Amino acid sequence: MGNVLPRIAASLVCATLFCVGTWQSLGAMQQSGYQNGKFMRWIRNKENLTFNRLWVWALCLALTSAVTALCFSFLGTVGALAVSAVPFLGLSLLFVFSDRKFALKVPVKNTARCKRLFVAYYFVTAVFNYLFIAVLAFLAEWNGSAFYATIAYVPFAAMPIVLPLLLVLANAVMGIFERAHNKKFIKRAGHVLDETQITRVAVVGSYGKTSVKNILATVLAEKYAVVATPFSYNTPMGIALTVTSKEFANKQVLIAEMGARKAGDIQELCQMVKPDFAVFTGICDQHVETFGSLDGIWEEKSKILFSGAKVVCAESLQQRAKDCDCIWAESANVKDVDLQATKTRFTLTLGGEDIAVETALLGETAVENVLLAATLALKMGLTPQEIQAGLGKVQPVAHRLQLIQSGGAYILDDGYNANIRGAEEALKALCRFEGRKCVVTPGLVECGVLQTELNARLGERIAKANLDKVIFVGETLITAVKNGYMAAGGKTEKCVTVKNLDGAQTLLQGWIGAGDCVLFLNDLPDVY
Repeated sequence: MGNVLPRIAASLVCATLFCVGTWQSLGAMQQSGYQNGKFMRWIRNKENLTFNRLWVWALCLALTSAVTALCFSFLGTVGALAVSAVPFLGLSLLFVFSDRKFALKVPVKNTARCKRLFVAYYFVTAVFNYLFIAVLAFLAEWNGSAFYATIAYVPFAAMPIVLPLLLVLANAVMGIFERAHNKKFIKRAGHVLDETQITRVAVVGSYGKTSVKNILATVLAEKYAVVATPFSYNTPMGIALTVTSKEFANKQVLIAEMGARKAGDIQELCQMVKPDFAVFTGICDQHVETFGSLDGIWEEKSKILFSGAKVVCAESLQQRAKDCDCIWAESANVKDVDLQATKTRFTLTLGGEDIAVETALLGETAVENVLLAATLALKMGLTPQEIQAGLGKVQPVAHRLQLIQSGGAYILDDGYNANIRGAEEALKALCRFEGRKCVVTPGLVECGVLQTELNARLGERIAKANLDKVIFVGETLITAVKNGYMAAGGKTEKCVTVKNLDGAQTLLQGWIGAGDCVLFLNDLPDVY
């Protein structure tokens, strides 16, 4: 018992330092969707400094602990070990504070799940610490050498290297609980929906979901009390959080964005929401990584057409959905389109009436998204005048071709864009500005077997845009983009490659001036 309490105390103190010192790893786990495989790919990425810093931490602990213990061996085994603990704790504290400089682009969100995972991570780390210390103590006693006893605990310095594996273990254990907890929570939200008379609207597609949801929510608010899933929440949990929130009370219309990364996702969401109306924005190669092909994406997303909802479809789906019973958002209802650098104007025909539309939304995709939302709003009982009033209040969604003016310069923030169709439209929007033009991009993700092809196509489009400056970010996907850029006649003197977004921003500080425009195209999360 005499040795147990000191070991428990040492295990808890070290667990505190280790877990706090690797807090950023929880953010990476969040961005990985709590998927251990994706998290470990992030850890192993050669551009990822996290694992390098853990190695440095471990080596520093090992060297200082060993040297200090040997230098103070004249104090006896217990005294030498006590003194060697000082640099061990000091260096760990130093690492905890220095780790703040390596903040993630997407900060850790202190959600309930994150907090539960941290507690589990702390517990697993503390238990592993205790077992590790106990084994080292046993070996020291078994060896019997005073010299060996002095340095017997040096191997414990390797603990920082093991921490990612302990986080993976904690996440795997908690995953069992989380799945059961989420299933129960989603079921409860489904019951809440079943007990209300609220009109349910689904928004489905490979692109434009959040933008259409935003437009639709603003327009429908002219007639109804509306609640929509926030941000890019498009999973059963995201919808459940909306349904159980205080914002849901006394609402007449629920707009639920529905995402799909694997077969069965749309069907599960439809069974939960039971939509009365829906918008199907279209499909593209986004998420072909998990679906395998464009046909696989269509097979899953098209489940919305058989959900029992009245569905408004984009014209781009006519070939695939020609035999389906849906409402077409016809481009013939749009005329006099004037795509300007800072706004978009056009005339929209609704119910036989022409209405003038002027919006801060940019590009051809804005026109398509407005047409989809307005077509459904008309079907849901709004008058053309109510729709026109609502469209006048629509503001861009953050990070989705959002125009920001600063010091006379223009920033096009398209950081959440991750598909080739949206990228091409964003480049067109950039070219409408009169000053110098620059694009900053790390490439496209989640394109599976088409990753190289689509990133090369992106590079080709950038070359044809004839921009004044091109900044490629990172090394994860950028090789294919650069190859496509050069093959299409891109100029070497106009492009530069930087390691991260901070490097791009540093370059731009000395380049951008009044009237210039910079497009930030797809700011990848840390896990890429």
